[in-house]
Amino acid sequence: MDMAMTRKRRNPSIYVIGVASFVSMSGYSADVTFTPSVDVGLVFTDNVDREPDKTASFITTIGAGLKADILATEGYLNFDYQIRQLLYSDSSDRDDLYNDLDFVAEKGIAHSGFFVDANASIQNVAKSLDDDAAADIFSGNTVENQRGEIGFGFRSNPLSQIDLESRVFTRVSRSGDRIGDYNGYGASVSFANGQSIKDVFWQIDASYDYKKGREDEIGDTRYTALSETLGLQTIYGFSPLMRLNYENLEGSSDLNSRKTVSWGPGVRYFWHKRSYAELSYNFSEDDVNPDFWAGSLNFNPTPRTRLYLEYGKRFFGDAYEFLFSHRNRRVTNTVSYTEEPVSFDRTNFTVGDRPEDITLVRLLDWTSTLDLRRSQYSFSLFGRQEEALTVFSENQDERSYGTRISGNHNLTRRFKINGAYEYATYDFDRLDGSNQNDDYHTFDIGGVYQHLKKLTSSFGYRYSTRQSSSSIYEYDENRFYYDLKMSF
Repeated sequence: MDMAMTRKRRNPSIYVIGVASFVSMSGYSADVTFTPSVDVGLVFTDNVDREPDKTASFITTIGAGLKADILATEGYLNFDYQIRQLLYSDSSDRDDLYNDLDFVAEKGIAHSGFFVDANASIQNVAKSLDDDAAADIFSGNTVENQRGEIGFGFRSNPLSQIDLESRVFTRVSRSGDRIGDYNGYGASVSFANGQSIKDVFWQIDASYDYKKGREDEIGDTRYTALSETLGLQTIYGFSPLMRLNYENLEGSSDLNSRKTVSWGPGVRYFWHKRSYAELSYNFSEDDVNPDFWAGSLNFNPTPRTRLYLEYGKRFFGDAYEFLFSHRNRRVTNTVSYTEEPVSFDRTNFTVGDRPEDITLVRLLDWTSTLDLRRSQYSFSLFGRQEEALTVFSENQDERSYGTRISGNHNLTRRFKINGAYEYATYDFDRLDGSNQNDDYHTFDIGGVYQHLKKLTSSFGYRYSTRQSSSSIYEYDENRFYYDLKMSF
């Protein structure tokens, strides 16, 4: 990696300008909170390279940050930026400066329904999942990924006759190693009946997403989708309807492109206005799928509980979607399963991937939290499968799944302890037969102590291990850390 080139692009001033611009637009009615901070810390690791042959190192960390939260009559802004310098005892060649940013903002325009929005992020992600999926800035096996997006849109009042939301956007993504860089733009429209319409219902969703690789790289992708439902509306009983679905993927080659079109009649049965079951018969107008039955179930007895199931056919054949969410005073549960095409995804890159290729991603996510008076516990489980849509992709199938269990407990008003265990496994199936399997285990235990109102210490121990089908990737690491942070 050309570190000089990488550092040259690390300029946070554009985001600071964005904060100042939003403050000026928000007017005097804005509720503004700024929280600058500085911190210094020390990390000891007995395996800084995360290799079978261990090298120990003390790492000094010097950091600064700024958090801003702005809530205005017609908008909001959340800004969280951290910069951190790492200094290594074993070799100054490792010393580097790292950035982390999370920025999102939206501003309405004169109560007209029109709005502008923006979001940006800077993340240090693993250079490749098959090299080390658990890489972090202390191991150094990461790359900085910068993303930004600006949009302009319109929202109507859903209580009237129509419920309309539309948006156009432009975006850019850059990585320190230039892999997966792209410029792009797109648009989305959601058009439905408003709550004052009692006799019919309709839902039309359309989107377009274009991504183009850097000028010196080949590859662009286009994804267009349209779904339409129109029917007679009832609060209880049967409601006839018509459906139309269209998807068009245009990749870097014909073998990476798909298009499907289907339409047909159906019926919904409503238990009440938020819960229904649907069945439809769809005529396929393409060469991908035959005519097919499709169905869905939406069970929403209260605003705090929802179950949604859907089956149909898309450009890849049988398609499923699932969502379950429930919350009460102490427990929150969310389980979801989605299937979507993805391109130029730098955060899940593996050696041999061509980022401009479209891959089908199947994603399962389950998150549960328990909030008690002095404690909080969480459980999460994930599963991810990536299927190549072209026979020329080296990585034909990638699968990963894992779980994380964590908890924290307030021993006193000033002292909190925390712990976590995480397991993840990754399987990579390749055309050349050199398949790879990796298993990661991580155990954390630590604490946070508040010395003064704005002065806190955090400290802890982490043990990480990796077993792999390739012995050169195996390692285990013991890490201790201490950090002192002052907020202003």
